[in-house]
Amino acid sequence: MLAPQKQMEFDRDLLARGEKPEVYLDFPVDVADYELIDLFNWQDEVKDMISQLEFVRMLDIQAETIERYIREGKILPDLEVPLGDRRSFKYFKEETVKNYASQFGWDLITAANMKDKFMDMVKTMDMSFSYKPVLLKAMLEHVDENGKVRIEDIVDYFIEFYSARKDKGLAIEKKTSIFCKEGFTRKDVERNIFANPFKRFEDMRFMRRCREIENVE
Repeated sequence: MLAPQKQMEFDRDLLARGEKPEVYLDFPVDVADYELIDLFNWQDEVKDMISQLEFVRMLDIQAETIERYIREGKILPDLEVPLGDRRSFKYFKEETVKNYASQFGWDLITAANMKDKFMDMVKTMDMSFSYKPVLLKAMLEHVDENGKVRIEDIVDYFIEFYSARKDKGLAIEKKTSIFCKEGFTRKDVERNIFANPFKRFEDMRFMRRCREIENVE
């Protein structure tokens, strides 16, 4: 991101020819959250406030529901900072989050009830694809004593799971699933895992990315 324009063009040309630059981070690196900062000083106004992402992770509710309620004006942030013309950072006081939870009948997820919330979710899991239970099976199969799992092991598990169904003549998945198509890559599988099953567990704080970016926990 910080390289001169010519260097970035050089790297893109290398990738286009199937070569890698000398330094190339071939791992999934995504934005986990945003914080409002001043170039010279941390913003005192938001240091004790809760971001929209953390709002979601405090509650037994999906991120899409919070987004929709904000769009419809049912939820109003205590502070909104514009980012360009169409986007903004939204922050909430802790009391605001608790009030909305009470108003809409949402349960707060705490250390004390997290295990029960996880078990309830697994028992009544909403699914349009089979990815969530496959992710849980992969995690349980490969987890170490610290609760960490290599992303590569999860990718292997997904590929082997759906390949085995195909070899047995079983229904693989919905026709729109990448596992029903030919020619998907490991990166396709990795993106699919993080875009679909992992995000829901992450939103509810049951799973998270590790500091060592090749792992989740």
